[in-house]
Amino acid sequence: MRRPIVLILIISIIISLIYTKNYKDEFCDMQDKYICVEGIVKKAIYKEYYYEYTVENFLIRDFNKIKKVNIGESVYVKGIFKSSYNMVIDDFNYGIYLKSKGIDGIVNSKYIKLNNSHNIYSYIKNLRTSLENSTEDIFAQNSSFVNALILGNQSKLDENIKEAFSKVGVSHIIALSGLHIGIVICIITLIIGRINNLVKFSIIIVFICVYSIIVGFRGSMFRACIFSFIIYLSVFIQREYDGISTLSFVGIVLLIINPFTIYDIGVQLSFFATLSIIYFYSRIDKHIRCPIVSTTLSASILTIPIVYFKFKIISNIFLISNILIVPTIGILIGLIFMCIIFYYINFSVIYIILSKVVSYIIFYIKSIVFYLSSIKYSYIEFETVSLKLVVLYYILLMAYMIYNERKTVKEQLNEVRGYN
Repeated sequence: MRRPIVLILIISIIISLIYTKNYKDEFCDMQDKYICVEGIVKKAIYKEYYYEYTVENFLIRDFNKIKKVNIGESVYVKGIFKSSYNMVIDDFNYGIYLKSKGIDGIVNSKYIKLNNSHNIYSYIKNLRTSLENSTEDIFAQNSSFVNALILGNQSKLDENIKEAFSKVGVSHIIALSGLHIGIVICIITLIIGRINNLVKFSIIIVFICVYSIIVGFRGSMFRACIFSFIIYLSVFIQREYDGISTLSFVGIVLLIINPFTIYDIGVQLSFFATLSIIYFYSRIDKHIRCPIVSTTLSASILTIPIVYFKFKIISNIFLISNILIVPTIGILIGLIFMCIIFYYINFSVIYIILSKVVSYIIFYIKSIVFYLSSIKYSYIEFETVSLKLVVLYYILLMAYMIYNERKTVKEQLNEVRGYN
């Protein structure tokens, strides 16, 4: 086998599926009982009807809004426990979703006590809050879109915008992924210029890690960070790397950390899009000779079935929307970071001018998205979806990929033996 690590990944996926299907929740016996949870608040969301905190491996929900707890604060909580095991809401397996995020259950709090604490989470929260406040000052009405774009915070983003982006097939723009990491790396590379490779590698890795921590080290970001690390490490040590092997390694690590990651839709789309680009891009681009078209088409080959099955929608104009929008995203993110930098060093004239340019670009993006989503037959919505159809699609595609792999191995053997 040309890539033995791929076989290890397949075995890891099978083991993860068997493990998760036969998993017995250790907290199942604590269902509807009072429990105590103590720890650091790693994430906080303030919703209309309740506050939600992530503490250790639990979601704390405060329906009485007893106290508004901040990220990084140490809390002691008493409440009624709801296990994630078999937690199904309207045919949606919410329990599996929680487990994919590393959450063992929900605690509906009845008592919350704060303990004074200073830790890395509080510093991250302060930095993130500072960034969000600066974007609100700089971009005003566009701040919710900017925060979704660079920080992954979609809580204040209008639902109509999310829906429109989904309909035209560009929702990946406001969902942090490898695209954003790649843009950040390009921006850093342009800023630092031609310097010592070791220094450049170190700066890039530090910035990627800091950025990932600020936005939340979710599965798709973990994949993008490790993937970028291996790519730049191979450049630094002047060794070739294999994209599929690298991706397989990252997948194995994720499944070892949490086998339920296999059900995370964000991770699924991120991995399949990357794999699809790695495998199909060169095959498509040699005929089309247009990088953005080739990238968009290749990424869609393995992701369309997931979007169809999970969201019951397929965009008919995803190619057009990506061609019109994606090229502007790199420029937009670069200008946003420049605005923030000039804002903090108090160059008001420059960041005000740049913020105007950012506003025009955002207006262009939104206008294109809303116009395309309003076109009749721009997308197809399905009332029901077929799992058999999705499985058949992937079986046929896998057969094609295996055939090509065998053909490549045979050609390499013939070259070694001296055959033409």
